[in-house]
Amino acid sequence: MSVLLRFGEGCGNSFVLALEEDLHKAGVAEEQQSAFAREACRAGVDGLLILGEAAADGAVPARILNRDGSAGGTCLNGLRVAACASGDSAGVFVMDHRRIPWRRTRPEEFALSLGDLHAVGMREVCVNGHFGLAVDFWNPHAVFAVDELDGFALDAFAARCEAHLELFPDGVNVEMVKRISATQALVRVHERGVGETRACGSGAVAVALAAWREGAVGGQEVRMPGGALRLRQLLGGGVELVGPASLSYLSTKA
Repeated sequence: MSVLLRFGEGCGNSFVLALEEDLHKAGVAEEQQSAFAREACRAGVDGLLILGEAAADGAVPARILNRDGSAGGTCLNGLRVAACASGDSAGVFVMDHRRIPWRRTRPEEFALSLGDLHAVGMREVCVNGHFGLAVDFWNPHAVFAVDELDGFALDAFAARCEAHLELFPDGVNVEMVKRISATQALVRVHERGVGETRACGSGAVAVALAAWREGAVGGQEVRMPGGALRLRQLLGGGVELVGPASLSYLSTKA
């Protein structure tokens, strides 16, 4: 039996979407889903999004498996793609035990409400002479400032970061940041289990949180190779992330 797959993009990250029900009907048990993800993502897709059946309150459970089949934690670019696929104007996802309300702001633009992030842990780190901030926002992140992004050996530097198990025991997403103004930053990102990607939603949040910690005021625009994400602080300590998402086509996989 085949599985119906949807393909979508969120700010340069590409995803395959599948319903949990369809996977079960096709005989893809939970313990086989990592292998399924590796096969489905062979063409350079960043991850497999698996959407469950909505709960009584309407919240839809969502999971992501990285390109290598590992669990991806919370993926904000992926959730915007899932929101686009729903066809609705608003809703709630539950991913990695977190409730994330969303709303459609434009036909292919979505806002995610991330709740109060005052308690996010941040600590100074140093890797290979580069000083930065470890930002424990849902997924582990490390944010480093650089003068130039072009030509920076990001893959090699990320490998050095991950080798420091005393700093990053669960691996780490690495964000290299070049500030172009008080409210705008250019960013390259290396995601654990994936490699360098065109964008990372939680990485954009980590960059904004680091900027606010260092005294930045107002919204932040994080520009990555795949596009720009906008972040703003809400009353009560919440953070909203806004960015694009679209669907490209449907397919089936035997």
